[in-house]
Amino acid sequence: MPLITYKFADRHTEEIEVSEEVAAAFEQFLIYEEKVKRKETRRHKSLEKLAEKGFDLLASNTDVFEIWEKREKEEFELRQEQRRKQKLNERKKQLEDTLTPRQAEAYFLFQYLKIKKVEIAKSMDITEGAVRKLILKAQANLEKQRIENEQALLLLNAIFCTRS
Repeated sequence: MPLITYKFADRHTEEIEVSEEVAAAFEQFLIYEEKVKRKETRRHKSLEKLAEKGFDLLASNTDVFEIWEKREKEEFELRQEQRRKQKLNERKKQLEDTLTPRQAEAYFLFQYLKIKKVEIAKSMDITEGAVRKLILKAQANLEKQRIENEQALLLLNAIFCTRS
């Protein structure tokens, strides 16, 4: 019967007499263990090289799913912020097309960015009273345009809906 050298958990070794099948299986196990050890050594070397190049390696107790969910949430919030900015830019463009540049600027800052009139006055280098007048004039012009648009829609409905 063949002998195998078995290493116990407490690191002491003993030679044990086993059958041919067990000896063959044990030999295959030793080959597999050596292969795993080489792979693990290569993995550690690769990780060390990545760390040297400045990559931040995750701790072993790090929850990858938690990181993934956090990244997904940040990307979603970024997309939301981009959409919000795009809508604001579109509204600003509409105001600029409808109002005078100063009215559009004052109204946009006050109505959409929620900046106080005092701050708007400082940024536009005018008085707070002038800012109030610009905002009121902008509101009046927008209301006038809204009424004109409603009347045009009513007229179009009257023209196209009465024909059958």
